[in-house]
Amino acid sequence: MAPPTRRGSESTATAGRYETVADLAQQALADGDVESLLQSAASDVAIAIDARSLAILERLPGGEHATVRCHVGRHAARGEGGTVAATAGSWIGAVLARTEPVVLDPSSDALAPADGAEHSVGVRIDVDGEPWGLLEAHASEPGFTDDDVAFLERVVNVLESALEPAPEPTDDVVSSAEETDSLRRAVETAREGIAVLEPGGVFAYVNEAYAALYEYEPAEMLGLHWERVHPPGMITRIYREVFPQLSTAGAWSGKTVGLRRDGTRFLKEHNLSATADGGMVSVVRDVAERRRLESDLEEIYSRITDAVVGLDVDWTFTHVNDRAAELIGLEDREVLGRSFWTVFPDVGETVESEFRTAMATQEPTAVEEYVPALESWLEVSVYPFETGLSVYLRDVTERKAVERELRESNWALRRLYEITADPERSFEEKVARLLELGRERLGLEVGFVADVDPEADRFEVVHATTDGGVSPGASAPLSETYCRQTVEAAEPLVVTDAPAQGWADDPAYERWGFDTYVGCEIPAGDGTRTVCFADGNPRSEPLTPAERGFVELAAQWLSYELERRHYRDELEELVDELEDSNERLEQFAYAASHDLQEPLRMVTSYLRLIEDRYGDDLDADGEEFLEYAVDGADRMREMIEGLLEYSRVDTRGDAFEPVDLEEVLEAVRSDVRVRIRESGAEIDVSRLPCVRGDAGQLRQLFQNLLENAIKYSGEEPPRIEVSADRSRADGYWRIAVRDDGVGIDPAESERIFDVFQRLHGRDEPGAGIGLALCRRIVERHGGEIGADSAPGEGATFTVTLPPANDATAAEA
Repeated sequence: MAPPTRRGSESTATAGRYETVADLAQQALADGDVESLLQSAASDVAIAIDARSLAILERLPGGEHATVRCHVGRHAARGEGGTVAATAGSWIGAVLARTEPVVLDPSSDALAPADGAEHSVGVRIDVDGEPWGLLEAHASEPGFTDDDVAFLERVVNVLESALEPAPEPTDDVVSSAEETDSLRRAVETAREGIAVLEPGGVFAYVNEAYAALYEYEPAEMLGLHWERVHPPGMITRIYREVFPQLSTAGAWSGKTVGLRRDGTRFLKEHNLSATADGGMVSVVRDVAERRRLESDLEEIYSRITDAVVGLDVDWTFTHVNDRAAELIGLEDREVLGRSFWTVFPDVGETVESEFRTAMATQEPTAVEEYVPALESWLEVSVYPFETGLSVYLRDVTERKAVERELRESNWALRRLYEITADPERSFEEKVARLLELGRERLGLEVGFVADVDPEADRFEVVHATTDGGVSPGASAPLSETYCRQTVEAAEPLVVTDAPAQGWADDPAYERWGFDTYVGCEIPAGDGTRTVCFADGNPRSEPLTPAERGFVELAAQWLSYELERRHYRDELEELVDELEDSNERLEQFAYAASHDLQEPLRMVTSYLRLIEDRYGDDLDADGEEFLEYAVDGADRMREMIEGLLEYSRVDTRGDAFEPVDLEEVLEAVRSDVRVRIRESGAEIDVSRLPCVRGDAGQLRQLFQNLLENAIKYSGEEPPRIEVSADRSRADGYWRIAVRDDGVGIDPAESERIFDVFQRLHGRDEPGAGIGLALCRRIVERHGGEIGADSAPGEGATFTVTLPPANDATAAEA
């Protein structure tokens, strides 16, 4: 039996059309076969709008002609593969030139398509912002309605998404991880159990609700195979019945049996969708949560289980029992003796074919069909016998509605994931797509996000869909909006018929005129927002739990994303403040150190003068005291000079360039040759690489490390090795300076890199700033420095530096 057309029930036709759009979207996401999608769209849409003919055309290069990709029905000028004119004066050209649908009535319009149809409609199909082609339909009276045109626009949106070229791969791994994490945190609080499975069948993500059904913690289920949470018999059925449908249709819904951790079993509603990489998205609900609905459905089913009619070989009613009469709305005396085809003249071809096949083969069969006369879906079971048929009927309208709702919910969930986890889209683009998705999911014309301030009685739209009559920047007192109740409610505010629900005299209704409104609060770190969907017409059906869940999930993602952006802005501000503070500290250290040198030189000079003039007059204690004073002044000078050098690393360094470390080490050995000769040091330098950096600072770095190795060599002549390897995944070189000296206590391996900290106390010469300077130089180059040692076993200082071809290396 054919599905409802625009000549049938308006509400039924609307439901059927949403199902058609959902099925086409599912097909587009499942297999990616554009030709198959275009053919399905042409045939399904032609039936849905009762078109005499319908075609999908692609504009050819140059723009003056278009080719027919597919068509249905009769059309004198449309044959698949044929071309038609697309110039400015033609019907095709007129459609391609406009972004809005073109609807023609030949009785009043001079421009008409070649088909000569009494009524025509054309909708342009855009790809990458350019006209790709169009969808056109032609019909006789009574012509096309606004609902027909809106339906065609939704179909074109699906085709445009399928025709869009695949995005280029992205390297934005960090952004992708952040976005995915935001979505996961939003999904975590969803009422449904939601999980993502890898192609191998193991759980890659599990939310709290999903894990709770099986009595696990989410972390415990990660890496588990799905077979671990199903009994053996159910596993066999899933492989035999579920996966074949999932692989062909891209989705499956039904009931399965789950296995809890303690071995108990439970019945669950299960919805699966295939992902592009071969994995699955799984959505489950415990059947126990739907006891009331099941009880209602059982009552309906129990009343019609035995509904049966009898037909003879001439298709004449021979029997109609009471339940069948109740179901079809006719008394038995009204149908007995009449032809089945007379009572149901609009029966679909599928049912007629099944009836005739059963009669011819004498084999039972069953089919589910929509019956326009009853505005219901029936499960029709046919049992043939020699003199006719016994037909058992069951009303499955409620079940079909639940299945459609689950299918639409899963499709919306997958689209939400694709939108929010896409690293190529900006936050504003994601919000725009999310609002469009919400409009389509709820069947409403307006979607927007608003900033609200209850204390200031302020409301302002910050994001909105493009054609809903509400624009960003629109503002009003909060007391004159629906959102004033949204922020006060603990759950989404739902209005499906404002006047009937007491809003007729409310300032919000008088100002905005929304008969339907769905709004949810978005708690955010920097204020309060709401996400809202609305329509100027009342909604005939109440909001389903799945639709309510979608709105809550969208609000939660927006909340987490806004919170993340708020923290990111705070962090960036803090980093800027720290950088400013560090810069001021460096300037202060440089200025202070520079200004201290002059008085220190005076102190040193006068101490020397005292020693020269009065040295002979001093006793032993006086000479010792004077020696202490001179030594202290010298140490102070070294510390000031070291501090000056330390503060200049970032501000006085040279630009980075390729530096040959072998040349650097050769220059360092020349600089310290006297100490090498005096200590008898042996320095073995392996082959060293070229790195990217400041040659002067790298020379200072390795000079400090070699001097330390010589200074703390102990009583034996020092043996020092310098080597390099490139084992780090980021390509940085690791340079190691090893010695066999006195070593370092591991507990001191971090402290030695602090300013004015010395390796072995104050008896050794030096200002205690050499290793701190090394760390400062290495950090400027984007690397790290560390020490590995133990007392008496020598030390190994390791430095990481960027390769010579790394243009991204940090540079002050």
